[in-house]
Amino acid sequence: MAKGFKRKYFSLAAIAATVSTVVLQAEASQIAQIQKVIVSADKSSEAIEDVSDDIEVIDAQEIEELGIESLKDLLQYAVGVTQSSNGGLGKANAIYLRGLANDKVLILIDGVRFNDPSNISGPSSEHLLLQNIERVEIIKGAQSGIWGADAAAGVINIITKTKAQKSIDIMGGSFRTTKAAFYLADALTNKLSYSLDMNYYKTDGFSAITPYRKNPKDYESDGYINRNVRFKVEYNDESFSLDTGGFYINAYNEADGYNPKSFAPDPNSRNNDKFKYYAIFLNGSKDLQKHHFSFHLDSTTTQRYFLDTSWGVNYFEGKTSTVEVRDTFRYDNGKLQLGGGTQRYKSDYSDTGAKSGSIDYDDSYVYFTNFNRFGSLILQENVRYDAYDKFDNQVTGKIGAKYALGGVSLFANIAKAYNIPNQIKMINPWGKANFNLQPEKSRSYDIGIEAYGAKLVYFVEHVKNLISWFDPDYNSYGDEYYKNFSGTSKFKGVEASYRQAVGEDIFAQIGFTYLQPKDSQGNYLPRRAKTRYSYALSWYPTAKHTININGYYVGKRYDDATKSKKTGNYNVTNLSLSHQFAKNYRGYVRVQNIFNRRYQEVYGYAAQPRSFYIGIEGSF
Repeated sequence: MAKGFKRKYFSLAAIAATVSTVVLQAEASQIAQIQKVIVSADKSSEAIEDVSDDIEVIDAQEIEELGIESLKDLLQYAVGVTQSSNGGLGKANAIYLRGLANDKVLILIDGVRFNDPSNISGPSSEHLLLQNIERVEIIKGAQSGIWGADAAAGVINIITKTKAQKSIDIMGGSFRTTKAAFYLADALTNKLSYSLDMNYYKTDGFSAITPYRKNPKDYESDGYINRNVRFKVEYNDESFSLDTGGFYINAYNEADGYNPKSFAPDPNSRNNDKFKYYAIFLNGSKDLQKHHFSFHLDSTTTQRYFLDTSWGVNYFEGKTSTVEVRDTFRYDNGKLQLGGGTQRYKSDYSDTGAKSGSIDYDDSYVYFTNFNRFGSLILQENVRYDAYDKFDNQVTGKIGAKYALGGVSLFANIAKAYNIPNQIKMINPWGKANFNLQPEKSRSYDIGIEAYGAKLVYFVEHVKNLISWFDPDYNSYGDEYYKNFSGTSKFKGVEASYRQAVGEDIFAQIGFTYLQPKDSQGNYLPRRAKTRYSYALSWYPTAKHTININGYYVGKRYDDATKSKKTGNYNVTNLSLSHQFAKNYRGYVRVQNIFNRRYQEVYGYAAQPRSFYIGIEGSF
């Protein structure tokens, strides 16, 4: 049987997951058949036909076949996502989910927040490598009714592997790139198990700042090093489970800055930084008759050091902590859930002089979810109340519906969300503080149809009271601050995708996004592509070989609101080859940007030129 026909698109695990949608599962016996799977809906397990939310799942096999190393690479193939990076791997990256900015996307690792309250730009997704990952789930639309703040655009949940296995992955290639990854998971007893994941990635890279249409290899290279460790210990019996673990990321990034005399971008300057992320968590659950009781605790710390800063802020630290309990109760034709908890956010900064600052705020919350099935119709509702100590309390929620008839499903969702003010924007080390900032508020709507591997979705999202930089007097310095701007920014578009087996040895997928992002004045919002395509074709000529050609096309896109700096209209094509040369061992070759297309996601910053990589992966 060809490897491709073992492909499965999995759902969220029951730990602290979100929601899922119908996905394709190709089997040798029935190549194009949609299979019934179990997913987690609103943080509890549910059958796939009982979920209205729109989510895209990219699993471990697809990550392997596409030759993906990082979250940035993976999101190139996600429908509804545009990105902009200041150079290669490890350089600052912004995610635009359905056009909404990076700070409105909540990123989770096994249900633990990755977002940093001290980062005014949102989560530092450039440091998330995807070694030993089970799957990544992209939940689209407002999700504050479940996850609270920072989920106005949606949620990206990264699920790590826990399967009992020992594996190693070694790779080398262009720009003196090396990678070594080790994964170990096993059972200690019939109830106790553990997993350990250690990864090292290093590259000399290429110049981050590069004049438009120029070759980044002609300038000073900007390297990147990433070391990360994950561990987990689990205890499971028939009605009780407990797991604890942690994550650690230590990254060093070389970047470019500006000429100190002309203040122009300088590809041969130095503006290096370090990034550290620490997280620990504890989960537990107990089944008692029709109730499923569970709790979740976590604590995270993010530190960012700007090593070559000669004046201004050179250090940020953000901390978060969460304590949550919930009860899930199933009844005849439905399920309800009641949960509550507290979250704490704290940010600190310091500059090259004696200036420093600190701020914190707390959130106490309760939420309620309900699900009902009436024949072929399902209904889902959730409501959440957040009480903050620094600004107005918030009520958010969602109503969703799905109707299935044969192999065709219709779904629709309407939701309300919010984004709390970023802590560093409030204390503002670059100007005046503004402690009167209030949360941004959002409403999202989507309606879609899916059938036989195809999906079509229309979406709209409105955002009010956007927080942005304000300069009251351009002739003076130090009076600038962040403020809420009145008006409504509007994002609307269409997403289409198709995933299906073609014949007996080929699996094809294609995605399309059309986006109209407008601010409150009706002006274009930069760095969002109007149209975007992604494609991948996997061919399995034998049970031991996989050939994958993949890529993406970015349509019209501009780096500024006046549309004077073009960064769109290009296609990038990649190739990934895999050969299983022994039992449980495979070799692979990857070619990125086959046609050596010169393009820029951010004007003046290079993207990856053509590059080659070769590696060996084995399990035992």
